[in-house]
Amino acid sequence: MHGRAHRPLTQTLANGQRSAYNKERRFGDGITSPGEGGTALIEAVYFDLDDTLYDQLLPFRTAVRQAGFREEDIRDVRIEALYTRLRRHSDRLWSLHKNGELTLKELRIERTTAAFADLGVKITAEAAARLQGHYEREQLRLALRPGVSGLLEQLRACGVRIGLITNGPVDHQGNKIMALGLDRWIMDRFIHISDGIGVAKPDPETFRYAQRLSGLRPEQLAYVGDAWHNDIVPSFRAGWTPIWLNGRKQLPETDDSGVRRFECGDVEQLSALLSKLIAKETGRPV
Repeated sequence: MHGRAHRPLTQTLANGQRSAYNKERRFGDGITSPGEGGTALIEAVYFDLDDTLYDQLLPFRTAVRQAGFREEDIRDVRIEALYTRLRRHSDRLWSLHKNGELTLKELRIERTTAAFADLGVKITAEAAARLQGHYEREQLRLALRPGVSGLLEQLRACGVRIGLITNGPVDHQGNKIMALGLDRWIMDRFIHISDGIGVAKPDPETFRYAQRLSGLRPEQLAYVGDAWHNDIVPSFRAGWTPIWLNGRKQLPETDDSGVRRFECGDVEQLSALLSKLIAKETGRPV
């Protein structure tokens, strides 16, 4: 993967720890923040990859159809609910994979059978493997979410560094990065894939590693992700400013009331938030 220019990471203000942040602030149409208070200059914005920069539900939905499940097997299963549970089981099992207790193939089969079981449907390991095969093929035909390319161009034009932090095998995630054309905006040295760096989300050390290589302070870094447990909590713990791209209207999975973040429902809201934050806090034209 070869980045073409210094096109780095995005947005926001760092969330302070003062009582001034106890009140929620609204920027308009669904955008919320931790509250009022002093903020640091954000020099870089890092993004999660899966289900943040592209909609991971689309290839999954196609894969379920192509895997040949009988209508009676899945008629009561909402694909989005199935997908959400698959993601949660994947996050749950990832530490076992990293510790050598599960192979990647075993993880993918177990997360799939467990996701179906949560919804009252029993499938075989063979059916789970077949679904995974279709899913991987569909992930080579990816497209950025509407508005993402414009957002990345906006950040680059404002001189904000762009980066990426994602869990997964280097080749698998690298193929998705290339399929999405993200090397147009993100330099290789700001792309961090868990299997390549030896640490994975939700460990906050993942963010500390990226911060050290960035040459910036934690309060100068923001992170945009879709997963509360994997993205928002650990980036906050590492001193970054989290932005929750929460289009599926999820609730926090844990009692982390002290985790302050910005929250947006879609890329349009995210772009509006970043425009205001960059213009207000940095004086950059937007």
